[in-house]
Amino acid sequence: MSRSFILEIEKMVYGGYGMGRVNGKIIFVPFTAPGDRVWVEVAREKKDFSEAVLKKIVQGSPGRVQPFCALFGKCGGCHYQHLSYPHQLKLKEEELKESLFHLGKEENLEMLPAIPSAPDRGYRIRAQFKGGLSGGRGVLGFYGLKTHRLVEVKECPLLHPLANEILKGLQKWLGNKREYFVRNADIQISPDENKGVVQLHVEGHAPSPLAETVGREISGVKGVVVAGKKKLSWGELKLLYRCPEIFGKRSLQIQADYDSFTQVNPHLNWNLIGRVVEWADLAGREKVLDLFCGSGNLTLPLAQRAWKIWGVDLDRRAIQKAAENARENGLINCTFIKARTEEGIRRILRETDSIDVAVLDPPRAGAREALEVLTLLGPKKILYVSCEPPTLARDLARLGALGYHVNRIQPLDMFPQTYHIEAIAELTKGSKGPRVQGVH
Repeated sequence: MSRSFILEIEKMVYGGYGMGRVNGKIIFVPFTAPGDRVWVEVAREKKDFSEAVLKKIVQGSPGRVQPFCALFGKCGGCHYQHLSYPHQLKLKEEELKESLFHLGKEENLEMLPAIPSAPDRGYRIRAQFKGGLSGGRGVLGFYGLKTHRLVEVKECPLLHPLANEILKGLQKWLGNKREYFVRNADIQISPDENKGVVQLHVEGHAPSPLAETVGREISGVKGVVVAGKKKLSWGELKLLYRCPEIFGKRSLQIQADYDSFTQVNPHLNWNLIGRVVEWADLAGREKVLDLFCGSGNLTLPLAQRAWKIWGVDLDRRAIQKAAENARENGLINCTFIKARTEEGIRRILRETDSIDVAVLDPPRAGAREALEVLTLLGPKKILYVSCEPPTLARDLARLGALGYHVNRIQPLDMFPQTYHIEAIAELTKGSKGPRVQGVH
């Protein structure tokens, strides 16, 4: 096979790649779209497939638009800027369906239309930037796609305006420093407070006043952490988020520490909470379990409707913050447990032999190890929130083998302009379940 050739892109696959075939061999090409006719060059040759780079668009897909960022295709942060937003949603729905194909083939599950993000840019309230050097000055940016080549980012269109202002301030401050090297810079902001917290990971000996200096020099910053040979901090390191009224219940205030997990897109997070609450369908008599609960993002809205709820997470500070959030919001029916999921479930089994609803919101690796022990509590309903379709498919298949069947799936576009997609799966206990064969 020649190293360069014209390729017809047939479809998108999860990961942001267009897929075509040459002489029966699969070719993956980033920054393409179904319907594209493109000139490509093979970059990596594998046994069963090849990865290629886009050299020229011979004929573009009808869904193509002009990317709005000059760094698109260089920076690895975005994958779909070259597609109209309605086209992005359609592709993500198709990719999610394909990931869950073996489940849907066996079950009559309902795949709902994806909930779009409004806005589809300027939504990110947290981001991690890599540090590097350019012309002898310190800079921040993102790695290029599948490389460790740093692309300097002075402003990111996906960032919330306040996060961009803090990034600009950091870039200006960092360009004048020579005493130490900044490896990473984490920015997280609260739109409700209009303030942010910065965490810097540095090499070398950072002077003691550094955290305060950064905080006072950069507008919009309420707290700074500097992690190096010793840890320095200044200001307030907690951020406040207000959860709006959902189905007639009062608004909640949820605080999170600077290094605890929070969803990057507040607008879609409220949609996520609303759908989980709706599908939980609580009447005030139920016992509920929230695994991977973090600071209580889903636990507290569910607690407003449950008789008793347990939250389990391994992050000690997140669990402490969740308990504090429950107290601050006057919710006395919450118990939070700092433990691995399996251990937390076994501790709950000492208090009760059954629950009504289980909610899981695991990291990308999924919840495989927790599923079997979870079924010991016999939840009538499981709501599984996932940001990784392949592991979602794997875990839903396992739950099927354990006696649960999938009723419906709700995609949410938590990450516009990227290939990532969030989804909620509703499962109920019964004899019917998805087949495991073919799901990896």
